[in-house]
Amino acid sequence: MVTNQTETAIQVPRAGRGRWLLLAAGLLLLGCIVLPWLRFVIVADQRVALSLTGQQAATIGAIETTDGGLLYRSSFWLLFAPLAGAIGLALGAINLLPGRSAPWHGLFAVLVSVTASVAVWGAFAASQEIAQKQKVAVEAQWGLSVAFLALLLLLVGGLILLREASGQKPAFRAALDALNFMAPGSLLVIVFFFLPALILFILSLTDLSSANFSEPWTYVGFDNYKRMFSDRFFPKILRNTFQYVILTLLFFNVGLALLLALLTAHVSRRVGFFFRLLWLLPRITPSVVYIVMWQRIAQQPPYGILNQILGLFGVENQPYWIPESPWVFVVLVNGFVGASFGMIIFTSAIEAIPADLIIAAKVDGAGNLALIRDITLPLLRWPLLFVVTYQTLSLLVSFEYILLLTNGGPGLFTTEVWALTAYKRALQTYFGSNQWAYGAAWGFVLVLIGAILSVTYLRVFRFNDLVQEPKIDVL
Repeated sequence: MVTNQTETAIQVPRAGRGRWLLLAAGLLLLGCIVLPWLRFVIVADQRVALSLTGQQAATIGAIETTDGGLLYRSSFWLLFAPLAGAIGLALGAINLLPGRSAPWHGLFAVLVSVTASVAVWGAFAASQEIAQKQKVAVEAQWGLSVAFLALLLLLVGGLILLREASGQKPAFRAALDALNFMAPGSLLVIVFFFLPALILFILSLTDLSSANFSEPWTYVGFDNYKRMFSDRFFPKILRNTFQYVILTLLFFNVGLALLLALLTAHVSRRVGFFFRLLWLLPRITPSVVYIVMWQRIAQQPPYGILNQILGLFGVENQPYWIPESPWVFVVLVNGFVGASFGMIIFTSAIEAIPADLIIAAKVDGAGNLALIRDITLPLLRWPLLFVVTYQTLSLLVSFEYILLLTNGGPGLFTTEVWALTAYKRALQTYFGSNQWAYGAAWGFVLVLIGAILSVTYLRVFRFNDLVQEPKIDVL
């Protein structure tokens, strides 16, 4: 009994410290809004102040143009500090209210602290590099040190809340153990997906291009999105994208892949392996070589292989087939590559079906079509979900073969898809300059479309039912 009281007496102050640490960290970080804590002292006593609000306290002309723009952009990342402070203050206040404490508050505080620390440190390092390059003395006041101290307090407070919740709630401790197990994969997702998507969105709110790269960023809000949706070719590009994805996915990446898997799984193992190996050749062929092969196939006489075959049957005046039927070749070129991926996945899933089910069905008089309809296809729901989702996202962002084959033509935007448009706006000079911000707006909308389609697939295929624990009756 004494031990329990002692443990209780120890746990209560810890919980209080966690909440008070969040409040203290929040107040300190919110001070970053009004304090210009990092200053660059320049000759003639002119000052260019880098405030944690991202605002300049004096003219930026005192530093060379390129470095001045970089200084201004790096100051933007310091906005993460007051944002983290507001979140920490809110979490601390919520946890002080009776009955409002939640175990996930501590985890959220830890994630916010780590993210803000990385952002602030990166901006500080960039600012120091500019100062050294410009031979400018750096006046690092106490404020920046206090900012890092506050972020450390936010991290410690979140860890204390996590420890409290894991000790009092076994269910949360189990969930925390699962998160620890998934931490490496989650870190990769955050670093290579969520952070790039966030940077893409931030970039889309500016007017950054090669014409003004050396100047400070100008935040234009949602002007790039308004410009995108008002583009007269926007409906055509959107229609091209869905047409490209649906046709390629339906007829090749899933349809033909499933057909090839069913055929090769019901023949001799050696023959099936050789046949699947042939279908993998387009995937392992370099893109440029692969496209040149298709161009040679569709070329005008006497060079085109297809026209040479047609000439044997007396067909005259054969055209150059790619400009005549561009969508046919776009779908074929991408489909022959995409079908091999689904074929491998489906074949592996078919071969993993227990032989007892097949034997029992044949004993009951089931034919091959009945086996496929009643046993094979129902057991392929999970591989189908994976292939459909993966290939949809892959097709949404793929434009390499279209760029090499038709470059979005012939004509204006005939075969141009969304990803190719984003690439051209951002990284080609076809539109006058590299409009990185405008291309980022196209790219971010594509990210949203992919996320919506992924959630839709998970609901349609009933993902929760697929991953639920097996129900085994205990005899």
